[in-house]
Amino acid sequence: MAAKQAPQVPPADRVQSSYKKLSLVAFDLNAASDELAEVVSVFDAALQELNLGIPAWVVLSAGGDEDGDWWSRDLGYSRVGDKWGIALKTAGGNYNRPEHDSEERWLFKDAPRWMRIEAVGKVPDLLEALLKQAEETTKKIKAKTEEAYALAEAMGKVVEEVRPAGQK
Repeated sequence: MAAKQAPQVPPADRVQSSYKKLSLVAFDLNAASDELAEVVSVFDAALQELNLGIPAWVVLSAGGDEDGDWWSRDLGYSRVGDKWGIALKTAGGNYNRPEHDSEERWLFKDAPRWMRIEAVGKVPDLLEALLKQAEETTKKIKAKTEEAYALAEAMGKVVEEVRPAGQK
């Protein structure tokens, strides 16, 4: 006994039907995406208040092959253009030809949706990476400040030595 075949729907009808359904789903998709971006903007605003001025990145996913090709996707806090913020980046290249490496960065709200979805769970890791980076940077600044004081003191001494008599 032959199986009953479903009636064929003309392609034009399928296009119309699919587009109508897609327009409804697109509304929900955009609303959900906007809501996610708004929630992450709370973290972004809090970090901007700290005026850190230091970048930190955590890996979302990475890989490579035996030919030296590599790729990564990362969540970070960095400057993108002229603005600091929570950011996403993709990078890739080949260890044997680093001059061909590439990288693309976006502020969180401008990144591809699928990357934003992937990144949300890594926000705690990013905050921990920023903390570590801030602590390390503070130690380096303090050490360099001591060095700068010593150099300034040496400069002050030589200025006094070479200053013509009678000048202050």
